[in-house]
Amino acid sequence: LIDHDEDPQALALIGLDDALQPVHYSFGELDAMADSVARSLSGTYRRGDRIALLAANSAQYIATVLGIMRAGLVAVPVNFKFPRALIADVIADSGASLVFCDRQRVANVPSGLPSVVFDEAQQAPLPDALVTFSGYTGYRKAPQHEPVDVQVPEPGEAALILYTSGSTGRPKGVVLSHQSHLWVVQTRLAAQPLNNERVLIAAPLFHMNALALAFLALAARATTVLLPQFNARQYIRAIDAWRCTWLTSVPPMIAMMLQERELLEQTDLS
Repeated sequence: LIDHDEDPQALALIGLDDALQPVHYSFGELDAMADSVARSLSGTYRRGDRIALLAANSAQYIATVLGIMRAGLVAVPVNFKFPRALIADVIADSGASLVFCDRQRVANVPSGLPSVVFDEAQQAPLPDALVTFSGYTGYRKAPQHEPVDVQVPEPGEAALILYTSGSTGRPKGVVLSHQSHLWVVQTRLAAQPLNNERVLIAAPLFHMNALALAFLALAARATTVLLPQFNARQYIRAIDAWRCTWLTSVPPMIAMMLQERELLEQTDLS
């Protein structure tokens, strides 16, 4: 998804926290982070093993999904809004051997399963049994790195398992291939180039809407503005502050934004 023939210093992603404080990532930095994940996993896990993610949106989340797939493993993004027991059921059903999580979701990782905790700006000490993302991968924010040997997928080989919401029963794992994701990216870009756009993502990356858009923006060389979670007021402010030009949303998100009449009147949406 990241073209190595293009400028690695170009801005790939602006990661915002809940206070809208930004951290900028170039394509080279995001690429290096993904490679550090792949390199770390390759030493322990075998091709086809499942690796779960249980966290809010972040640059490290996107890089981890890419790194898992580069290592020939299968990423399993899990809905952290599920009750704890259902989270455990989904992770067990997927057969995940490891969980990448954020600090807010550490307690929801099933007992006995190893986990890696995403870094945060304010790093409080972790229990001895847990390791941070930077500690596990050795990644330090620098674009110069030694690329990994990316595992070339077989036709139809699984890249992701995404779970349904469970509205008609227990959540079911939907297996998605590398081929399917690349086909979607190529088809969408052929219809609508996005290289000059600034894309806003706030929907959760454990849903295909946000994850597919993140993949699309990387391939398009667009800049992504990423919120950890959707909040109508923060979403509107992000459009204004970071000059976003392109977004997708589900109807309830639009409905919640439209209720913020006063803020919309004060916001430059040009």
